[in-house]
Amino acid sequence: MIHFRSLLTLSVVFLSLNSHAQSSSQGGGNSNFFQRAERRESKRWTLQEWMAQKDKNHMMDVWLSMNSPSPYELMLGISYNSYSLESTGNASSNNHTSYQGSFSAYAQLVGLTAEYENNSQENFNDLSGLFNLRLLGNTIQGSYLTLHYGLRTRTQEALQAVPQVRYSQQFAQASIQIYVIKNFGMDGLYRLYSPVTDNTLGEIKGNLVEIGSFIDFKNFRVFGSWYKESQSNEINALITNNTRTGIRSGLKIFF
Repeated sequence: MIHFRSLLTLSVVFLSLNSHAQSSSQGGGNSNFFQRAERRESKRWTLQEWMAQKDKNHMMDVWLSMNSPSPYELMLGISYNSYSLESTGNASSNNHTSYQGSFSAYAQLVGLTAEYENNSQENFNDLSGLFNLRLLGNTIQGSYLTLHYGLRTRTQEALQAVPQVRYSQQFAQASIQIYVIKNFGMDGLYRLYSPVTDNTLGEIKGNLVEIGSFIDFKNFRVFGSWYKESQSNEINALITNNTRTGIRSGLKIFF
């Protein structure tokens, strides 16, 4: 009798534990089932969210376009040149003056420059165009190293028995600009003209060296530089050297 009661008690305990385990297993399955649905819902992509993100990106693009610096830069300059001219066979030097203007337009690292010099005392004018490639630096009103390639056309007015002379020379140039402090800096350039031949002047070649300093007042710059331009003409084995050495001073405006 006692043995039968013990077996009955063990059976009841086993059935209770089995029923509890099945309930727990069924409850955990339901919980895991709902959790998977919630995870899928959290990753769900909707048209409403896409439209909201598109509007947000558009507003960010507008803000960046309004607050980002423009990739385009402009510079307008004018200078007064005072120099002495030394020529072969002339023991004394003659003092002259001229006026020069320049305009540059850059788009990030590349730019174009136009220069014009009117020299009424020597009766000639120069018109130059340059293509500029900035190797170092990110603005024309900052420290930089730039390479240039250009073309200069000089027109010499007719004088008595000498007819009007007009010739064009290609040239290569390197220029550098360094800011010593925030509003003060130094610059320089070297330009080498390729030889050309003219019926009146013969073979013409030359170079230009310029070293200067400047002070910036926001978008305005006051500058001064020393320069030396050498030019030689050879015709019928006769060589004539002309050297212009002087000071170039002026104003530049940056846009």
